[in-house]
Amino acid sequence: MYLKKYQCPCCSYFTYNVPPAEDWGFICPVCFWENDPLIASNDDPSGSNHGITLNEAKSNYLKFGACEEEMLQYVRPPKSSEKGRS
Repeated sequence: MYLKKYQCPCCSYFTYNVPPAEDWGFICPVCFWENDPLIASNDDPSGSNHGITLNEAKSNYLKFGACEEEMLQYVRPPKSSEKGRS
C-alpha cells in the first residue's frame, strides 16, 4: 500500500505523512527539523528548533546535512522513495 508523503519544509524530502501545516512536532529523520506550524514566515524564530529560523535551517542543511550542526548525530540519508517525484 502506497501512502502519500509530503515534503519537509527544511530539506524538501518527502518524509511527512500529513501536510506540514497539519503536523505538530514531527521531526524529519533526514534533517532533524521539528515541524513548527506556528511560525508565520521562514524568517520567524522557531521555538521548537532552538530559536533558529526555517531559512537558517535550510542553509545549515545545505552546509552540513542537518538543520543544526549539533543534530548531525540524529539524521540519516534520504531513502530513494523520499527524493521526490519527477
